[in-house]
Amino acid sequence: MDALLRPWPESRSPEVHARRAPRRPGVGNSAAPAMIMTTLLRLVFAVALGGLFTLAPASAARSPSSNPAELPQACDVDRDAQSCLKQAIRLYEGKTLPKDDATARRFAAKACAEGAAEGCNFLAAMLEKGIGGPADRQAAVRNYRRACNAGYANACYNLGQLFYFAAANEGEVVEARELFAEACDAKIADSCNNHAVMVKFGEGGPRDLSAARALFDAACAAGSIDGCTNHGFMLMMGEAGPRDIARAAKLLDAACTANAPNACDNMGVMLMNGMNGPTDFGRAGTLLRRACALGSQSGCFNLGQMLTKGPDHIRDPGAADAAHKEACRLGHKQACTLTTTPIQPGA
Repeated sequence: MDALLRPWPESRSPEVHARRAPRRPGVGNSAAPAMIMTTLLRLVFAVALGGLFTLAPASAARSPSSNPAELPQACDVDRDAQSCLKQAIRLYEGKTLPKDDATARRFAAKACAEGAAEGCNFLAAMLEKGIGGPADRQAAVRNYRRACNAGYANACYNLGQLFYFAAANEGEVVEARELFAEACDAKIADSCNNHAVMVKFGEGGPRDLSAARALFDAACAAGSIDGCTNHGFMLMMGEAGPRDIARAAKLLDAACTANAPNACDNMGVMLMNGMNGPTDFGRAGTLLRRACALGSQSGCFNLGQMLTKGPDHIRDPGAADAAHKEACRLGHKQACTLTTTPIQPGA
């Protein structure tokens, strides 16, 4: 089945966890009923706090106690930063002690004050999210920056995310790009992906598709599933370089196996359009159902379209309507107009 790969104008989804989403229509061949697939081939943005519980080796002069019961004294009396951090983690996790976020926050603050960059990162995360006390953005920024400047790259990544998702001004967007690049240089794979997204769309600096493609490739090689998804998309579309459908399929298939919803969606579209060999509606349906179950609105929409406009033997009006309703619930506006009873996005 021939596929028309003409990207539509890119738009930003209002959802926090979804990023810019180029769309494209695909057209069926003459041997089957005409089928127009509209898909959101999304770039995904990694959104997880990095390195909250990574402990640096203690110095020989101030080795933390090996006895968990002695950690509070080692922290409060001996002022051992790593003991403070370990106690903060124990209280936050609530596995060996009753969970106590407020006291965990106090110990994280002591760890930071005694010079543990990881403690500053941990404290900043609690301040950002309002865990164990009131949220305090200014204090979160200050502590992330302190940890980042001390060489703790996870804090650079976390501060970049804070600035990207909740920028107070354009300067913070610019700094987010710089922070993602810095954490990427420290081998944080998801930070490489995030840096690439900003480079691709000219956020916080100039747009450079060739650089973005290389960054996604590096992010994928370093272990970022989102990086593999995004690199697969650029290979599939032939953006900033030759189209490589075979490699795109390999990357998307692997990312889908790792439960990346947008990779499952894009791989499903490739299969239903015969972009990497004969059309395979059976496997396409399996992947689109997985994408939909993982929360991809376009995966649900594409599943509904395939079950509505595909060959007669796969059409299923009831299942198509259910898929469109789920896409609508997830925010896909066009899907809302295709349900048996039109509904509003998010309903």
